[in-house]
Amino acid sequence: MSERQHMRYSLTKISRNVKLGPMPASTSSRSTCPTACPLVGKGGCYAEYGPMSIFWRKVDRGEAGGDFDTFVKEVEQLPRRQIWRYGQAGDLPGEGNTIDREQMLRLATANRNRPVIAFTHKPPTEDNLETLRQARALGFPVNLSANNLDHADELIQHGLNVVAILPEGYARGAKESLTEYRTRTKELPKHSPAGTRIAVCPATYTETNCLHCGVCATSQLRGAIVGFPAHGTKKKAVSAIAEGDVP
Repeated sequence: MSERQHMRYSLTKISRNVKLGPMPASTSSRSTCPTACPLVGKGGCYAEYGPMSIFWRKVDRGEAGGDFDTFVKEVEQLPRRQIWRYGQAGDLPGEGNTIDREQMLRLATANRNRPVIAFTHKPPTEDNLETLRQARALGFPVNLSANNLDHADELIQHGLNVVAILPEGYARGAKESLTEYRTRTKELPKHSPAGTRIAVCPATYTETNCLHCGVCATSQLRGAIVGFPAHGTKKKAVSAIAEGDVP
């Protein structure tokens, strides 16, 4: 069986993820995850814990979802202007560090310019970058995921939008009011080392969600790095990566 045949994709029509909001969200096989990602298998990947991990294992075992052709047809059938999340677990089509250009462009074409929130930790090789630029031209923008702000400064040179992990200090505490949060974080860096503005994801500290925000779905260059503060049960491990402690 080929690598492509091993990979499976599932499209959940209405996500129950509070931060996403009630939008479609896809899950792809673990084999799409790049070895270049410092989170997978090292205690930092959110999808490896909780309910998402249970569903992800079902996709890997072939108990949920289907092949790529089926997935593409499901994407084609989404409402015309439906915003959706690609890859709530897993990465872009392609084994490991490589983006499968043929499949990625098929997906981009099937999407038909719908607003899509997509990220990739696959490394910025020449071939991968060319595939991402072609996908963006077809209306399927993908954010490059950075391990920390120094890494974000490197990635932003490729002319694509970038998101980054932020240390846990940027996260709002469970019992912290919005005023207290803003006061406490006022002194934290607001720009990357190279001077690009940091925009902390509003869904991490306010009552909004991705459905109502949509900033990560834009094809236009933002001029800012969207930052996601380390949180959850593995926030210490994730925060260490955000602070530059990458294995």
